[in-house]
Amino acid sequence: MNAHTLIKCTVTVLSALWLFTEPTAQASVVYNLTGWDSTGTGGADGGFPSNWVGGPTPTYTGSLNAMWYANVGAGSTETVSSTDARSKGADPTFALAVGPRAWNDNTSGTQGQGHGSDFGLIHFEGQSNLSITVAADASLGSSLKPGFSLFQGWDVGSSSERVQPFQNNADNPLGTNGLLFQGSASTTTSGGNAVQLFTNLPAGTYTLFVGGNFAGGTGAPGKYTVSLTASPVPLPAAAWLFGSGVIGMLGLARRQFRESRETMN
Repeated sequence: MNAHTLIKCTVTVLSALWLFTEPTAQASVVYNLTGWDSTGTGGADGGFPSNWVGGPTPTYTGSLNAMWYANVGAGSTETVSSTDARSKGADPTFALAVGPRAWNDNTSGTQGQGHGSDFGLIHFEGQSNLSITVAADASLGSSLKPGFSLFQGWDVGSSSERVQPFQNNADNPLGTNGLLFQGSASTTTSGGNAVQLFTNLPAGTYTLFVGGNFAGGTGAPGKYTVSLTASPVPLPAAAWLFGSGVIGMLGLARRQFRESRETMN
């Protein structure tokens, strides 16, 4: 292999490494104002027809009520909150709020009540690790015990019905179509945080179910915030070693080429 060929290989390898590690900057959060209330117990929050504010609207055709949408680039953090919605043109009293039994009604630990839940749409621009924190909105005095479930995909059906119980750890809850359960988290602390790290998620669409965790038979409706932090998936060590090896071969080839020319002269 001559030096020119090795240079081309090195550029290709380094470009691939850059693509795997370089974060994507584009991101946004928008909110659906249709049917919202401040208690988290209504059955129409995020209903249709949708009335989005805050930026470009998602192309969403499912029938599950979507309350907010976050477009998350690798390396970015997005915050979903009542305060953010108000700053983007929502009513000054607009609130993201869920019921105390929405994620877990304490019947089995895995059953929630859809009518008190909120549903958020997420889009990833690149393969990422995703840290999700759903917290009681301390700035608005919330005493919520939050819980959440993450599903891959957006609803693509036409027959979802939120006013019914659902399993918070099973595919296609509430009669949806296209939602695959990925994992969940909750807290038993009043006014606390539910946190989970999801690793190596592929680019694409996800749906977040948010609600109250009626753990121990107690709870209260409350306002919430969501923090979404995406970080690039670390490149395997073998890939870095391969790149180092190519660079080493390049140095050896250049030295041999130089010695060969000196001998000829």
